Amino acid sequence: MAGLHQLKQQLENDPGLPVENSTRSYWQQPPTRPLADLQSSKLPRNVDVVIIGSGITGCSVARQLLMQAHDLHIAMLDARQICSGATGRNGGHVKAVPEVSYADLAPRIGREKAREVVDFTLANVEELFAVAATLPAELQRYSEIRRVESVNLFTDDSGFSQMQAKLEDFRANNQDLAGRMRVLSKSELQQDYGVDNAAGGVTSQAGAAWPYRLITGMLSDLLERYGERFSIDAHTPVQSIDVDGQHYLVKTPRGDIKTSRVVHATNGHAGHLLPGLRGPLWPLRGQMTAQTPHASFGVHGSRSYSIHYRNGFDYITQSGEGGEIFIGGGLVMSEAHHDLGNALDDSNATLPVAHLGGIMDATFGRPVRSEIKAAWTGVMGCTTDGLPLVGKLPKAATTRDGSGEYISAGYNGYGMPNAWLCGKHIANLILDKPADQPIPTAYNVSDERLQNMDVEASAREWLAMFGQST
Repeated sequence: MAGLHQLKQQLENDPGLPVENSTRSYWQQPPTRPLADLQSSKLPRNVDVVIIGSGITGCSVARQLLMQAHDLHIAMLDARQICSGATGRNGGHVKAVPEVSYADLAPRIGREKAREVVDFTLANVEELFAVAATLPAELQRYSEIRRVESVNLFTDDSGFSQMQAKLEDFRANNQDLAGRMRVLSKSELQQDYGVDNAAGGVTSQAGAAWPYRLITGMLSDLLERYGERFSIDAHTPVQSIDVDGQHYLVKTPRGDIKTSRVVHATNGHAGHLLPGLRGPLWPLRGQMTAQTPHASFGVHGSRSYSIHYRNGFDYITQSGEGGEIFIGGGLVMSEAHHDLGNALDDSNATLPVAHLGGIMDATFGRPVRSEIKAAWTGVMGCTTDGLPLVGKLPKAATTRDGSGEYISAGYNGYGMPNAWLCGKHIANLILDKPADQPIPTAYNVSDERLQNMDVEASAREWLAMFGQST
């Protein structure tokens, strides 16, 4: 039981603030200037809304508030460089996985609520493309947001059979979406995709992007358009939040900000300022690499891959401009206690990096990459029930008085197909505005949900995935 006790304790620990000496994410090179290290000459003393976090969630909240309310003053704060967290460190996918989501969620929350999640994630992908289409053409090109064919490869017959069963059940219960995925045989993968060592695959339409460039480009645009009532401050960590009558005092080393609304868009670090969420929402460190393709592989920017194996999978995109292959994953190659509950992105995980350096060559059966150009880690936010936490926070989460704190976090590794519309939902809550696309019922934060989030049961499931007994 020592392993279970230790892991449960790790999931319940304070994740702390993001560390300054983080690994160098290839996505963030070069940094967006002057935004990356931008600071106001003096912090605003009074604003209507403080957004903590400057990734995709914070950007979405800010954009909706600024566009819909012409009198709101908003301050965005980040503990280190702008967009240096999960959004600036992820895999580059803009991809919903409806068949997997449905299969995993339907037994736990029912088919109707599982379908809500499916519809929401698909709508989120489309919304992100629609928003990107409004950006300047040069920013669209620079951020490389694009439609891709997503190819899911299964390295063994058992995994492929399980996926086919999930797909069959999904099609039977969601006939309007039955045609969005196509099963690929081993011979089709060999002939059409040059993949020799996979048992089979499934292909569908998805998206990909250079996420750091996309979000920092949007934030720069918002500053240019709304700078008289929107400020962004890097290297301004929030140390605490105090209640001052009907307002909050957001305390930072550079001074305090008085506000009536606080939005927590800090994902895996949210528990630092929200003690009641430590355990229900916890950090997970993930590994990423950027690799140079072998000369014979070519450039396939209109295609992305996932490679599935026992208890895990890796995810791959390729830049259509520079040709770099971005590969992340390898989680189960590490030790469970090493990355689960770990909010430190200041070092790489040796075994996952080694795994990611060879997985494509092994699966394709030929040289795919020539060298690893960069390796870095990032912190995701996971929840014990596997669903994001979105909405107004109860006192059980904040442990303080006041009714003006909100959260959108805990995407369980699927921020890109969730975060944009979740952030927009938070903004609409603040504005008391009906949502164009309601969030799934299962995402809502409530006292009842928090009480039912079983940290120990979650720790058991994760240990089992790592092949460790409890």
